[in-house]
Amino acid sequence: MSKVAFVFPGQGSQSVGMGLDFYEHPAARHVFDVFDRLVAPNLSQVCFRGPEEELRRTIYTQPAILGTAIAALELFRERCPVQPHVLAGHSLGEYGAHYAAGVISLDTAAQLIKRRAELMENAPKGAMSAVLGLSGEAVAQVISGYREETGAVIAVANYNTDQQTVISGAVDAVADVAARLKDAGAKRVMPLPVGGAFHSPLMQPAAESFAGYLAEFKFQNASVPVVTNVDAALTTDAAEIQRKLGSQIDGSVRWTQTMTRMVSDCGVDTVIEFGPGKVLTGMFKKSFPALRVFNVLDLASLEETVAQLGACLACV
Repeated sequence: MSKVAFVFPGQGSQSVGMGLDFYEHPAARHVFDVFDRLVAPNLSQVCFRGPEEELRRTIYTQPAILGTAIAALELFRERCPVQPHVLAGHSLGEYGAHYAAGVISLDTAAQLIKRRAELMENAPKGAMSAVLGLSGEAVAQVISGYREETGAVIAVANYNTDQQTVISGAVDAVADVAARLKDAGAKRVMPLPVGGAFHSPLMQPAAESFAGYLAEFKFQNASVPVVTNVDAALTTDAAEIQRKLGSQIDGSVRWTQTMTRMVSDCGVDTVIEFGPGKVLTGMFKKSFPALRVFNVLDLASLEETVAQLGACLACV
């Protein structure tokens, strides 16, 4: 029997107009209405109509992506009874996974992502770069050596695939270490259009503040295991999830390890990504070409996904 994973994207997947065609359906409209009420009264309009520079602001980007992803999930649930064997989300996307697993309510998801986005937007400024063509282990070794020599604030933010890693830290350090990474074999080191050093030690004050905020909310045990970002471990315990989310903001996103956990350890053969873009399914397909992958990012892709699942998994 097929084993299905539900996954939820992170920052960088956003685009103006995402979720707009979902909004005509009550289940999706309810999600956006809750986010408008608890995050910002104009959030859905920024999501649907922009302007793009406003949507790029972390305080809008994170809740807009999460709201769109949850709306996509709810519409899928109305149309198809396929249940996930395991769940995960990339960075902010982990909140979508916890919502899908029943760990947090919709109201809690909206409140948590609002606070998370505010703290990350207001954290000390920094820089991030994508490193292509070099393994995550090799990147980490170069970063560690550079940090020991210089005392610079820099870290591996995302282990995305075997050949794609993101580094994060102080502006000068991220720029300076690029030459060393190329000398080590990296094909490209590409600066990313962000103003923050997400998932780096510069986020530690934000992480500490957020951990205190998390304590105000009630978490439930996960109905389906969630592979958590900070350690790529299968997690169901509510207290453990709460603790890990407090460490996620300044910890590395171990997505390469997450994919391996899902496919090699859990036997996943089908992945459905909910929300804007196709970044995560692209990573899965590159790393595990035999997988079946689907995306639910608008009504057309929703209907196509449900139809194809009905054919290959007998879900209807």
